[in-house]
Amino acid sequence: MHDLRREMKILLMSLCFVVLTSGLQVDILDGDGNINIQRYHNYIELENLLKVLDQNEIVHKYYLGRSVEGRSIWAIKISGGLGATKERPELRPMVKYVANMHGDESVGREMMLGLATYIVQNYGKDDRITKLVDTTEIHLVPTLNPDGFEAVRRENSNGKDLNRNFPGWKEIGLPIEKLKEGREPETNAMIHWILENPFVLSINYHDGAVVANYPWDDYGVKPSEKSEYFLSDGENNRSPDNPVFEALAKLYASKHADMHLGQASCGRFKDGIANGVDWYAVAGGMQDFNYLFSNCLELTLELSCVKKPEEDQLQGQFKKNLEPMLSYLEYARHAVHGIITDAQGNRLNNAKLVVENEGKIVKSTERGEYWRLLVPGKYRIKAMANGMESDWKDVEVVDGPGPRIDLQVTKEETAEEKVSNEIETQKVEEEGLKVELVPGWCLNFQVFKLPSWCKKSASAARTRKANNQLQVTGSAVRRPAIRQQQPAFYNWYHPIFPTV
Repeated sequence: MHDLRREMKILLMSLCFVVLTSGLQVDILDGDGNINIQRYHNYIELENLLKVLDQNEIVHKYYLGRSVEGRSIWAIKISGGLGATKERPELRPMVKYVANMHGDESVGREMMLGLATYIVQNYGKDDRITKLVDTTEIHLVPTLNPDGFEAVRRENSNGKDLNRNFPGWKEIGLPIEKLKEGREPETNAMIHWILENPFVLSINYHDGAVVANYPWDDYGVKPSEKSEYFLSDGENNRSPDNPVFEALAKLYASKHADMHLGQASCGRFKDGIANGVDWYAVAGGMQDFNYLFSNCLELTLELSCVKKPEEDQLQGQFKKNLEPMLSYLEYARHAVHGIITDAQGNRLNNAKLVVENEGKIVKSTERGEYWRLLVPGKYRIKAMANGMESDWKDVEVVDGPGPRIDLQVTKEETAEEKVSNEIETQKVEEEGLKVELVPGWCLNFQVFKLPSWCKKSASAARTRKANNQLQVTGSAVRRPAIRQQQPAFYNWYHPIFPTV
């Protein structure tokens, strides 16, 4: 009887969502066809909205896995052009957005529904949206933790924090089944999805702050000890691609209505961005997993101080986040890209794309495709595969669409040396100033160094953010009193200076 009632409810809900030739009719569109998000959508409502979107020719809804309680984890693919939803057109970059990993952090979930509806509603009408969909394959997962959302709970139904459940750098090299062993079903759905698809960019949406967070998220990450795709570990808890990650974080924050100000009441961040370890350390996070185990560059976006704000705040959140969501999707086209072949013109799977003096190597798809995001500048690149390599090619990267550079491996391979993490002499570092006196001798002057209590407070602060909920009494949010004249990067919940 319970199943019958559930099926009847689903049927009745489905009648509320229909597709007309003139456009979508869903409850997040107003009478003029504009996005107007006025409430949260529960699991059944979310499924039905995705079913409506799936009826559009540029959308394909597909299954990723099941939650602990058996709810399906759905993704939708949005891609324009004849047959594009069935097979990705050559060299079209893939970008993914994942939301609601923590069940009680709900804003991103509604942003995904709003974004998908906005794109479908405007494709073929708005030149920008049409170009985006015709040149980028977009994948959206509105909820990774559907059980947690229904229960308004951070963890999944096994009481596990999914963002502490992913493999780390020490597990690089293990087969996929070993990586998935003993992990949560929601985590394993992501592991399989990430490793089986050549995503270029990604965002993982959270709430509890207003900031764009970038790797590393964990202390002491040393992938160069385990992986041939890392020639460097990066420095100061930053990844080898730190310039790109910072550019991505600043892109989202700068396009957001107020994130770039870095002045949210729940934490202050210079330019609205933060390195993960500088903020608080996370072991087993999905952000680091993407970068360690694939070509994908992922940010963690925190959208709201309140994890589940009142429903009348959702439309305002959508207005703040629409432009950065679109701009970030468009940035995938900035990648240097091309096809890697052997001497006979055969396309090479898992060929290495090397950028001179850069610490991360990316690998090609089974169709020989590669994408490499770099900040503007001049570079040299080459391909390596099966004991052979291509000639070096000069590449200039500008602030715009990336060039296509095809590479052919035709000569015997030469070994790539590890990229040194040491900074040249005569340069100010965070550790101090190195002054070379005679070859082999130097002095290291400590200009400024954070005290040990500060480093310890960072990890403690991370735990506080993970466990504490903002307490709301009526319409007022209870927060620490705001002090005046603190540095721009001062964080009230995770201070880097001692309390006087």
